[in-house]
Amino acid sequence: MSLESSQGCTTPDNAKGQCISIQECPTMIDFLNNAPKPFSKELSKLLNQYVCAYRDNALFTEICCPSEPINIMGGGRGFPETSTPPPPDVLTHENLKLLPEECGLIDTDYKIRGGKAAHLREFPWMAVLAYQTNDGPKFKCGGSIINEKYILTAAHCIVATPYPLVSVRVGEYSLLSENDCEESNPNRCLPAPQDLVVEKVTVHPEYNTTTFANDIALIRVSKIEHLDTGELQSVCLPVYEDVITQEYKRGVVTGWGFIDPYGANVVDKLQKVELDKRNISVCVEAYKVQPTIKLSHYKQLCVGGYGIKDSCGGDSGGPFHVPAHFNDDDRYVQRGVVSIGHRFCGTSGFPGVYTNVVYYTKWILDTLRP
Repeated sequence: MSLESSQGCTTPDNAKGQCISIQECPTMIDFLNNAPKPFSKELSKLLNQYVCAYRDNALFTEICCPSEPINIMGGGRGFPETSTPPPPDVLTHENLKLLPEECGLIDTDYKIRGGKAAHLREFPWMAVLAYQTNDGPKFKCGGSIINEKYILTAAHCIVATPYPLVSVRVGEYSLLSENDCEESNPNRCLPAPQDLVVEKVTVHPEYNTTTFANDIALIRVSKIEHLDTGELQSVCLPVYEDVITQEYKRGVVTGWGFIDPYGANVVDKLQKVELDKRNISVCVEAYKVQPTIKLSHYKQLCVGGYGIKDSCGGDSGGPFHVPAHFNDDDRYVQRGVVSIGHRFCGTSGFPGVYTNVVYYTKWILDTLRP
């Protein structure tokens, strides 16, 4: 970047910025990706005011890059309300009855700690996806039970994978142990896990393999037996208004993914880690080095990034869940699906990106069948 192009400037809303190319300005990229289209005349006029230089006979444009999100509503910072639609209202959806009311129950005896093994019955909705490799079936992705026939996961765990998905396992805790029992009570064990037949896979129709937008999928499986017995349960989804509007600062990610960025340490027992939710602009800034990744300021969540605590390879498709008061009880509600992150997970300054489930509840319900 030349000295001239990096000069200071003032944006139309009097914020200080730098005169740089549009491609180097995360706030402008984020705005252009999410602003309502087509642009109105007023919006086009405002955007032209950010231009501070044209290069190479106007082939390249440099703008005064604001340090904060662009405001076009005439007061305060942030995206316009029209570019952030409310989550879908599904309270009258005919398939809402297919989601169990008994879901996501929290065992209050367990306190959350980052980066440690979960307890035996702490997250009974966890699923793990098996793929046929040259060395036989291997577990490569996670998922969550949402009812007796469906598993929620990430689209990238289904599309363009090097190995075909062959089955889904539920009721698992230790991948290497034949019997999963409590350490303090060896006679109290989980039933044998269930390996389910994959009947149908539905990937979100707008999933993009390059940008990872709409990274969500549903797997219809053979019926899960003994659901809601304590050993097996569904996770709750954010379908009710008081849950949708709940403010939260952190949540819990669970999975059997690697516990180091090189994949040298294989995970045996289900792991859990508590992570903070961040503003999506933090992820936009962090991943601008990967220009193909286009992040949405509402359809994706930005989580973690403060240190070594992170989701990692093998955790993809698993849940990011938040405690909530749901159906008169304390329950876990799945807010996110593990999507993408830094190649070396746990790299400080690079939060994980998660699909924001609340914006996909209608698609989920539309897809479910009895």
